Amino acid sequence: MNMKQKLIDLWQVGVNAAKGEQAVYDAMKRENITGADAIIAVGKAAASMALGALKALGKTDVETLIITKYGHGLAELDGYDHVTLFEAAHPIPDENSLSAGFALLSKVKSLGEDSRLVFLVSGGASALVEHLADGLSLFDLQTLNVKMMQQGLAIGEMNKQRRKLSQIKYGKLLSHFGGAKLDIFYISDVEGDELSVIGSGIAFYDADLHVLSAQKPQAANHIVASNALARAAIEQAAIAAGFEVICNEECLYDDIFELAPKLAERLIEGAAGVYIFGGEPTVNLPPLPGNGGRNQSLGLALAEHIYGRDDIELIVAGTDGTDGPTDAAGAIVDGSTFGDAVAAKIALEKANAGDYLDQHDGLYKCGPTGTNVMDIIVAIKTTK
Repeated sequence: MNMKQKLIDLWQVGVNAAKGEQAVYDAMKRENITGADAIIAVGKAAASMALGALKALGKTDVETLIITKYGHGLAELDGYDHVTLFEAAHPIPDENSLSAGFALLSKVKSLGEDSRLVFLVSGGASALVEHLADGLSLFDLQTLNVKMMQQGLAIGEMNKQRRKLSQIKYGKLLSHFGGAKLDIFYISDVEGDELSVIGSGIAFYDADLHVLSAQKPQAANHIVASNALARAAIEQAAIAAGFEVICNEECLYDDIFELAPKLAERLIEGAAGVYIFGGEPTVNLPPLPGNGGRNQSLGLALAEHIYGRDDIELIVAGTDGTDGPTDAAGAIVDGSTFGDAVAAKIALEKANAGDYLDQHDGLYKCGPTGTNVMDIIVAIKTTK
């Protein structure tokens, strides 16, 4: 097996460990949740999480609302009755995001006082669904998102800005739930697994915050998958494959051009073995960005610093299977990737890393994965 395939296999182990279907199924069985009157699933992993919930309940007729990214639905859900699917745009919201927001709020308001709700949330919900505050338009929402992306804001700060425009985020949605029982299952895509930040707090519930219903339900939160969980699985798989794991850290919380030289130095100066890094870096976009995402840009930036070496190869990819607005998950690079240096530097300046990587056998595509636990780098160094 070549090194590229080893990297893909290790990265995929992490993704598999955090898949929504199995994570939700196991959690619901563990919590002995045997009934629900409605299932709501929002985010890039929504379809996979909903499938896990339906299988755990052992029923095909539970009212289920799924809101996810275009292309992230699952054909297997066709076998279940009463499933409503909305697909919308990410990372920039579209009209479907607003239609989904109206349907979501209507569903929560419609649930009766004895109802039991299973709410499933994963990353991406911030853009995929919205019900705007009075007087605001889709243009306002899109303008805000574009501006924040160009500024390279971290996800926590972006979500604080988004919820100011919203009637359903940061506890506002579930303030309308007047049922008896509420179980919320999260796949975390934020630093520190902060519940009020995941999906801009779309499923955040605080009985003392914005509660509009007379009845306060019995509520429980469950984090079923995270970046830490995925990285731990990769570490175990690497050790089982005979590698020495040099480090396993959640440290990718900076601009890609700040991270690239620091990470490359650790690889170059460090011992032979496997290096695992997780988190969600940021990138400042030019006014007219090219084709690519933060992982493709970080991969190409790292390639510059390891250029000419024959002992380092790495994968950097988003665990949801998509990087920015592209259909690629990220990049796989080595010491030869930056060979066309002039074109590579222009690609980085214009946020067009995707086109360069595609032309130099460095683009990684895997399709939607059924999870979203931020980004993961797996690097293998073969000599000291």
